[in-house]
Amino acid sequence: MRKTSDIIWQDAQHQVLFKILDLIKEPGANNQVLFRLRDYTENHFALEEQYMVELDFPDREAHIRAHDLFREEIEQLLVKGEDPDDIFRKIISTFLTEWLTRHVFGIDKELEAFILQSSRK
Repeated sequence: MRKTSDIIWQDAQHQVLFKILDLIKEPGANNQVLFRLRDYTENHFALEEQYMVELDFPDREAHIRAHDLFREEIEQLLVKGEDPDDIFRKIISTFLTEWLTRHVFGIDKELEAFILQSSRK
């Protein structure tokens, strides 16, 4: 996976998120991987949102709405059943990976630039 951010903590967390998404495709993967993704995502989003509040990020509301959408998507997937089949796992992995890629290389770049320009990195 290529570097996603010049902010070390943000890049490291993005890398873990993509690795967890890769695990979803593995044969025999169950909802425990989605629970892991949900929990790790929540920690990551909470940290980003804390920076947004502390630095008074101007696009905070839109960015948090995007986080909330991802939270809702994961919760919906967790409701679908405990033993997803191979096709369902591949669809989940593709959907979430594409969403996260657009997010990381889209609005997260705006947040990254704002944090890097701030005197309180």
